[in-house]
Amino acid sequence: MGALEGAGYLMEQEVATDLKRLGFHVRTNVAFEDPDEGKSREVDVTAVRQTAKNVDAKLAAYVELLVECKNTANPFVFIARPKNEADRWRTPDEFLLPFRYESRKDLGGGRALSREVPGFQHLGFDQVFAAHVNDWKAVQFCRIDRKSGGWHANHGGLYDALFYPMAKALNARRSAIPRGSRPDDWRYLWLFFPIVVTSGPLYLVDSSRERRTPELVDHVSFTRELKGGKVSGIYTVTFVRQQALQSFLSDVVDPWALWRLI
Repeated sequence: MGALEGAGYLMEQEVATDLKRLGFHVRTNVAFEDPDEGKSREVDVTAVRQTAKNVDAKLAAYVELLVECKNTANPFVFIARPKNEADRWRTPDEFLLPFRYESRKDLGGGRALSREVPGFQHLGFDQVFAAHVNDWKAVQFCRIDRKSGGWHANHGGLYDALFYPMAKALNARRSAIPRGSRPDDWRYLWLFFPIVVTSGPLYLVDSSRERRTPELVDHVSFTRELKGGKVSGIYTVTFVRQQALQSFLSDVVDPWALWRLI
Protein backbone atom coordinates (compact mmCIF):
# COMPACT_ATOMS: atom_id res chain seq x y z
CA MET A 1 0.00 0.00 0.00
CA GLY A 2 2.86 2.34 0.76
CA ALA A 3 4.34 1.70 -2.68
CA LEU A 4 0.99 2.29 -4.40
CA GLU A 5 0.33 5.52 -2.51
CA GLY A 6 3.85 6.79 -3.16
CA ALA A 7 3.52 6.14 -6.89
CA GLY A 8 0.31 8.18 -7.10
CA TYR A 9 -1.96 5.44 -8.47
CA LEU A 10 -4.46 5.82 -5.64
CA MET A 11 -4.42 9.62 -5.96
CA GLU A 12 -5.79 9.42 -9.50
CA GLN A 13 -8.68 7.25 -8.31
CA GLU A 14 -9.36 9.58 -5.36
CA VAL A 15 -9.57 12.58 -7.68
CA ALA A 16 -11.82 10.70 -10.10
CA THR A 17 -14.12 9.63 -7.24
CA ASP A 18 -14.32 13.19 -5.89
CA LEU A 19 -15.25 14.57 -9.32
CA LYS A 20 -17.89 11.87 -9.85
CA ARG A 21 -19.39 12.74 -6.46
CA LEU A 22 -19.61 16.37 -7.63
CA GLY A 23 -21.75 15.46 -10.62
CA PHE A 24 -19.21 14.93 -13.41
CA HIS A 25 -19.10 12.05 -15.88
CA VAL A 26 -15.60 10.70 -15.23
CA ARG A 27 -13.11 8.58 -17.18
CA THR A 28 -9.60 7.61 -16.16
CA ASN A 29 -6.50 6.94 -18.29
CA VAL A 30 -8.05 8.47 -21.41
CA ALA A 31 -5.92 7.88 -24.51
CA PHE A 32 -5.11 10.43 -27.21
CA GLU A 33 -2.61 10.54 -30.08
CA ASP A 34 0.56 12.57 -29.71
CA PRO A 35 0.55 14.70 -32.89
CA ASP A 36 4.35 15.02 -32.96
CA GLU A 37 5.27 11.37 -32.44
CA GLY A 38 2.10 9.54 -33.49
CA LYS A 39 2.14 7.60 -30.21
CA SER A 40 -0.68 6.95 -27.79
CA ARG A 41 -0.61 9.15 -24.66
CA GLU A 42 -2.93 9.34 -21.69
CA VAL A 43 -4.72 11.90 -19.55
CA ASP A 44 -5.09 10.73 -15.95
CA VAL A 45 -8.71 11.87 -15.58
CA THR A 46 -11.32 13.60 -17.75
CA ALA A 47 -14.52 14.91 -16.18
CA VAL A 48 -17.46 16.30 -18.20
CA ARG A 49 -20.65 17.98 -17.03
CA GLN A 50 -23.49 19.51 -19.03
CA THR A 51 -24.34 22.95 -17.67
CA ALA A 52 -27.15 24.07 -19.98
CA LYS A 53 -29.31 22.80 -22.84
CA ASN A 54 -31.84 24.41 -25.18
CA VAL A 55 -33.62 21.81 -27.29
CA ASP A 56 -35.47 24.35 -29.46
CA ALA A 57 -32.24 26.16 -30.37
CA LYS A 58 -30.27 22.89 -30.53
CA LEU A 59 -27.64 24.45 -28.32
CA ALA A 60 -25.86 22.92 -25.30
CA ALA A 61 -23.03 23.92 -22.97
CA TYR A 62 -20.49 21.64 -21.31
CA VAL A 63 -17.60 22.01 -18.88
CA GLU A 64 -14.74 19.52 -19.22
CA LEU A 65 -11.76 19.08 -16.91
CA LEU A 66 -8.54 17.54 -18.25
CA VAL A 67 -6.69 16.39 -15.15
CA GLU A 68 -3.05 15.41 -14.60
CA CYS A 69 -2.32 14.16 -11.06
CA LYS A 70 1.03 14.78 -9.34
CA ASN A 71 1.61 12.97 -6.08
CA THR A 72 4.41 14.95 -4.44
CA ALA A 73 5.26 16.59 -1.13
CA ASN A 74 7.44 19.17 -2.87
CA PRO A 75 5.90 22.61 -3.41
CA PHE A 76 5.38 24.35 -6.74
CA VAL A 77 6.22 28.08 -6.70
CA PHE A 78 4.86 30.57 -9.25
CA ILE A 79 6.33 33.99 -10.02
CA ALA A 80 3.72 36.66 -10.83
CA ARG A 81 3.74 40.15 -12.28
CA PRO A 82 1.02 42.70 -13.21
CA LYS A 83 -0.92 42.16 -16.43
CA ASN A 84 -0.68 44.45 -19.45
CA GLU A 85 -3.43 45.57 -21.84
CA ALA A 86 -2.81 42.69 -24.24
CA ASP A 87 -3.45 40.21 -21.42
CA ARG A 88 -6.86 41.76 -20.75
CA TRP A 89 -8.00 41.30 -24.36
CA ARG A 90 -6.72 37.77 -24.84
CA THR A 91 -9.45 35.27 -25.67
CA PRO A 92 -8.78 31.86 -24.07
CA ASP A 93 -8.36 29.13 -26.66
CA GLU A 94 -9.63 26.63 -24.09
CA PHE A 95 -13.23 27.75 -24.63
CA LEU A 96 -15.04 26.70 -27.81
CA LEU A 97 -17.88 29.04 -28.76
CA PRO A 98 -19.99 28.04 -31.78
CA PHE A 99 -21.02 31.46 -33.07
CA ARG A 100 -19.40 34.63 -34.36
CA TYR A 101 -20.61 37.93 -32.94
CA GLU A 102 -20.63 41.25 -34.75
CA SER A 103 -21.07 44.81 -33.55
CA ARG A 104 -22.70 47.16 -36.08
CA LYS A 105 -22.98 50.96 -36.04
CA ASP A 106 -25.38 52.72 -38.40
CA LEU A 107 -23.59 55.61 -40.15
CA GLY A 108 -26.68 56.75 -42.03
CA GLY A 109 -27.30 56.83 -45.75
CA GLY A 110 -27.39 53.05 -45.94
CA ARG A 111 -23.87 52.78 -44.60
CA ALA A 112 -22.80 50.81 -41.53
CA LEU A 113 -19.58 50.06 -39.68
CA SER A 114 -19.16 46.55 -38.35
CA ARG A 115 -16.51 44.67 -36.42
CA GLU A 116 -16.25 41.18 -35.00
CA VAL A 117 -16.51 40.91 -31.22
CA PRO A 118 -14.90 37.89 -29.51
CA GLY A 119 -17.59 35.66 -28.03
CA PHE A 120 -15.64 35.51 -24.77
CA GLN A 121 -16.21 39.23 -24.24
CA HIS A 122 -19.63 39.45 -25.93
CA LEU A 123 -21.15 36.81 -23.62
CA GLY A 124 -19.58 38.41 -20.55
CA PHE A 125 -17.34 35.48 -19.69
CA ASP A 126 -14.46 37.93 -19.22
CA GLN A 127 -16.32 39.22 -16.14
CA VAL A 128 -16.39 35.86 -14.32
CA PHE A 129 -13.37 33.84 -15.44
CA ALA A 130 -10.96 34.01 -12.50
CA ALA A 131 -7.73 33.82 -14.50
CA HIS A 132 -8.93 36.74 -16.64
CA VAL A 133 -10.15 39.11 -13.93
CA ASN A 134 -6.99 38.78 -11.80
CA ASP A 135 -4.72 41.84 -11.90
CA TRP A 136 -1.64 39.59 -12.00
CA LYS A 137 -0.37 36.76 -14.20
CA ALA A 138 2.00 33.90 -13.40
CA VAL A 139 5.00 34.09 -15.75
CA GLN A 140 7.35 31.43 -14.34
CA PHE A 141 7.12 28.38 -12.13
CA CYS A 142 9.40 25.82 -10.57
CA ARG A 143 9.40 22.94 -8.11
CA ILE A 144 11.28 23.32 -4.83
CA ASP A 145 13.44 20.26 -4.05
CA ARG A 146 15.69 19.33 -1.16
CA LYS A 147 19.37 19.44 -2.07
CA SER A 148 22.46 19.21 0.15
CA GLY A 149 20.51 20.06 3.27
CA GLY A 150 18.88 23.12 1.67
CA TRP A 151 16.32 24.00 -0.99
CA HIS A 152 16.80 24.02 -4.76
CA ALA A 153 14.51 25.72 -7.31
CA ASN A 154 14.15 23.20 -10.11
CA HIS A 155 12.40 23.88 -13.40
CA GLY A 156 14.29 21.38 -15.57
CA GLY A 157 11.94 19.17 -17.55
CA LEU A 158 8.78 20.58 -15.97
CA TYR A 159 7.47 22.13 -19.20
CA ASP A 160 8.06 18.91 -21.14
CA ALA A 161 6.60 16.77 -18.35
CA LEU A 162 3.55 18.89 -17.55
CA PHE A 163 2.78 21.72 -19.94
CA TYR A 164 3.33 20.14 -23.35
CA PRO A 165 1.31 16.97 -22.57
CA MET A 166 -1.60 19.07 -21.30
CA ALA A 167 -1.52 21.23 -24.45
CA LYS A 168 -1.51 18.12 -26.65
CA ALA A 169 -4.37 16.58 -24.69
CA LEU A 170 -6.38 19.79 -25.04
CA ASN A 171 -5.82 19.89 -28.81
CA ALA A 172 -6.94 16.26 -29.13
CA ARG A 173 -10.13 16.77 -27.13
CA ARG A 174 -10.89 20.08 -28.79
CA SER A 175 -10.72 18.52 -32.27
CA ALA A 176 -13.17 15.80 -31.19
CA ILE A 177 -16.00 18.24 -30.40
CA PRO A 178 -18.65 18.27 -33.18
CA ARG A 179 -18.99 21.60 -34.96
CA GLY A 180 -22.33 21.95 -36.67
CA SER A 181 -22.29 23.29 -40.22
CA ARG A 182 -25.96 22.89 -41.20
CA PRO A 183 -28.83 24.90 -39.69
CA ASP A 184 -30.36 21.79 -38.05
CA ASP A 185 -27.08 20.60 -36.45
CA TRP A 186 -26.54 20.81 -32.70
CA ARG A 187 -23.96 23.35 -31.57
CA TYR A 188 -21.92 23.31 -28.39
CA LEU A 189 -20.27 25.75 -26.03
CA TRP A 190 -17.48 23.57 -24.67
CA LEU A 191 -15.39 25.03 -21.86
CA PHE A 192 -12.15 23.16 -21.18
CA PHE A 193 -10.17 23.46 -17.95
CA PRO A 194 -6.74 21.76 -18.18
CA ILE A 195 -5.63 21.32 -14.55
CA VAL A 196 -2.74 19.73 -12.66
CA VAL A 197 -3.88 18.41 -9.27
CA THR A 198 -0.98 18.18 -6.83
CA SER A 199 -0.84 16.74 -3.33
CA GLY A 200 1.88 19.25 -2.43
CA PRO A 201 1.55 22.95 -1.54
CA LEU A 202 1.37 25.83 -4.03
CA TYR A 203 3.03 29.21 -3.50
CA LEU A 204 2.73 32.52 -5.35
CA VAL A 205 5.42 35.24 -5.30
CA ASP A 206 4.47 38.73 -6.53
CA SER A 207 7.63 40.03 -8.22
CA SER A 208 6.29 43.60 -8.31
CA ARG A 209 6.36 43.97 -4.53
CA GLU A 210 9.35 45.42 -2.75
CA ARG A 211 9.09 42.75 -0.07
CA ARG A 212 8.66 39.44 -1.84
CA THR A 213 7.08 36.76 0.31
CA PRO A 214 5.74 33.38 -0.88
CA GLU A 215 1.97 33.24 -0.36
CA LEU A 216 0.26 29.88 0.07
CA VAL A 217 -2.58 29.52 -2.48
CA ASP A 218 -5.14 26.84 -3.35
CA HIS A 219 -4.86 27.22 -7.13
CA VAL A 220 -3.00 29.29 -9.70
CA SER A 221 -3.33 29.55 -13.49
CA PHE A 222 -0.23 29.62 -15.68
CA THR A 223 -0.32 30.78 -19.31
CA ARG A 224 2.42 30.13 -21.85
CA GLU A 225 2.79 30.47 -25.61
CA LEU A 226 4.06 27.33 -27.32
CA LYS A 227 5.55 27.09 -30.81
CA GLY A 228 6.93 23.86 -32.14
CA GLY A 229 5.93 20.82 -34.14
CA LYS A 230 2.15 20.58 -34.26
CA VAL A 231 1.58 22.31 -30.93
CA SER A 232 1.34 26.08 -31.31
CA GLY A 233 -0.76 28.61 -29.48
CA ILE A 234 -1.34 30.18 -26.09
CA TYR A 235 -2.33 27.69 -23.42
CA THR A 236 -3.45 28.03 -19.82
CA VAL A 237 -3.00 25.25 -17.25
CA THR A 238 -4.31 25.66 -13.70
CA PHE A 239 -2.50 24.03 -10.78
CA VAL A 240 -4.80 22.98 -7.93
CA ARG A 241 -4.09 21.52 -4.49
CA GLN A 242 -5.86 18.19 -4.10
CA GLN A 243 -7.41 19.25 -0.79
CA ALA A 244 -8.77 22.40 -2.47
CA LEU A 245 -10.29 20.72 -5.56
CA GLN A 246 -13.88 21.21 -4.42
CA SER A 247 -13.36 24.89 -3.57
CA PHE A 248 -11.67 25.40 -6.95
CA LEU A 249 -14.75 24.01 -8.67
CA SER A 250 -17.02 26.23 -6.55
CA ASP A 251 -14.99 29.41 -7.03
CA VAL A 252 -13.78 29.04 -10.63
CA VAL A 253 -15.80 26.46 -12.56
CA ASP A 254 -19.30 26.76 -11.06
CA PRO A 255 -19.75 30.43 -12.05
CA TRP A 256 -19.63 29.20 -15.64
CA ALA A 257 -22.25 26.56 -14.87
CA LEU A 258 -24.69 29.30 -13.88
CA TRP A 259 -24.94 30.55 -17.47
CA ARG A 260 -28.18 29.62 -19.19
CA LEU A 261 -28.72 29.51 -22.92
CA ILE A 262 -31.48 31.58 -24.51
